[in-house]
Amino acid sequence: MSRARPLLTTLLALVLLATAAAATFIVVGSGLLWAGAGEDPSPVVQAPASPAEAPASPIGVVESLQLSQPRDPFRPLITEDSPFAGIPGVGGEPATGDNGFTPSGTTITLQQIRDVGGTLRATVTVNGVSYDVGVGDTFAGSYKVVSLSETKGVFMFGDSAFELSVGQQILK
Repeated sequence: MSRARPLLTTLLALVLLATAAAATFIVVGSGLLWAGAGEDPSPVVQAPASPAEAPASPIGVVESLQLSQPRDPFRPLITEDSPFAGIPGVGGEPATGDNGFTPSGTTITLQQIRDVGGTLRATVTVNGVSYDVGVGDTFAGSYKVVSLSETKGVFMFGDSAFELSVGQQILK
C-alpha cells in the first residue's frame, strides 16, 4: 500500500504538468499574451477610401454584402393569403382559397369511440363513408385498426401507422 502512494503522486504530477503545458500552448498560440501588450502581432489592414486607390487583386470585395434577408421571427409563416390555404384543418372542412389548390387523397376522420359490451368500437369516416370497426378489423380496403383507447386510435395504412384522436382528421 505504501508503494502505491508515491506512484499515484507521480502520476498526478505528470497529469498536472501536461495540462499546464497544453494550456500554455493554447494561450501562446491564440495571441492572448499580445492582446494587451501594446503591439499586436497581426497587422491591421485599412480599406482604401475609394475604388481607385484599391490595389489590383483577383478577389473582388463587395461592401454591401448581405447573406440573407432579415425576417421578423414573430410574424406567422402561414397566413390566410398563403398558397396552401386549402389544406383541411383538424376535424374541419377544407378552407376556401382563391388559389385553386384542391387537396387530393383520402380523408380519414375518427368520429367516436364507444364501449360495446366491454369491447371498444370506433366509428371511422373515410371519404364520407362511415365504418364501425374494432381492434384487428380491416376497413376501406387497406386500413386496419391496431389499437383503441377511450380517446384515440392507432391505425395502419400499408406499412405506416398513424394515430387519430376523437374528432381528428387526416389526409392520406
